[in-house]
Amino acid sequence: MINQSLRYFSVIARHGSIREAAEELHIAQSALSRQVQKLEEDFGVPLFHRHARGVELTSAGEIFLRHAQINLRQVERVRSEIDALKGLRRGTVSIRSIEALVPHLLPRAVARFSGRYPGIQFEITIDGSDQVVAAVREGRTDIGLAFYPPAEAELETVFKMREPLVAVMSADHPLAGRPRVSLADCAAYPIASPMKHTGSRILIDVACKAAGIHIAPSLDTNSFQLRVEFVKVNHGITFLSRLSAWDNLRSGELVAVPIRDRLVNNASIDAIVHSARQLPLAAEEFLRFLQGEFQDLHDLAYAPVKREAAAGGSARSVRAAAKGSAQRSAGDRRT
Repeated sequence: MINQSLRYFSVIARHGSIREAAEELHIAQSALSRQVQKLEEDFGVPLFHRHARGVELTSAGEIFLRHAQINLRQVERVRSEIDALKGLRRGTVSIRSIEALVPHLLPRAVARFSGRYPGIQFEITIDGSDQVVAAVREGRTDIGLAFYPPAEAELETVFKMREPLVAVMSADHPLAGRPRVSLADCAAYPIASPMKHTGSRILIDVACKAAGIHIAPSLDTNSFQLRVEFVKVNHGITFLSRLSAWDNLRSGELVAVPIRDRLVNNASIDAIVHSARQLPLAAEEFLRFLQGEFQDLHDLAYAPVKREAAAGGSARSVRAAAKGSAQRSAGDRRT
């Protein structure tokens, strides 16, 4: 029964409210309060601060929560290993992901995986890269999908996909016809920027510092959709991966112009896990499956770019051949 107490405690901590936790767990609020009191009596310290708005973890409560989450993951691992004797029939996969992967990758990957293993459940939270990294580090999720995450001892990158930032703007923007732009070029226009401390914002700030320029965004937001709408209405620019803006690029509403500055071309979307944790079997299997799905989607999203590059190369070859022919004709005339 200790695992039940750990689960109850984790749900209360997540909600910051015994009442809301009781509603989710479908048990009486008084019974849940007694469970907390019993834990506090066992440890001899308060695990929650009580206040009018709900409850908040004490320092001791934060330590206990980390233990509870690790213990619950271990129980899930045992269950999944037992189920593996009969095939992958049940389990839960917990994921924290950036918003860029919501429109295409995650719905398709979850649907196809569920078709193979209908007993597997998913818990997916959408967050900024900094919060994704924190959730993996603190053991609050199995898998993290983050943009340009920092290198940390607690984190292990299982796979990554190169996703350079591009300047995204309306099709009639003054810079839309250029083959490449610099961050300095973009600075002259209204900028819709991701929030500070997110992976893409950190990369932009580092690249601006390296280039010796300053960009003062007109809009800081954690909403991808708001940034897209911003650039549609006012000759603005935002910085996104091509994958995250794929729908709007295919429709022709927006264009993506490569950025000349080297640093923004080093970015990637990484699948990360805790380096010291063993994942439940369902999460391990989904992670392997997700890599293949991600590669397929990545190839599809970048296919137009590759075709354009090939076409551009062919056109350059034709122009070069024509120029060479003209030069030879001129030489023949001189002779």
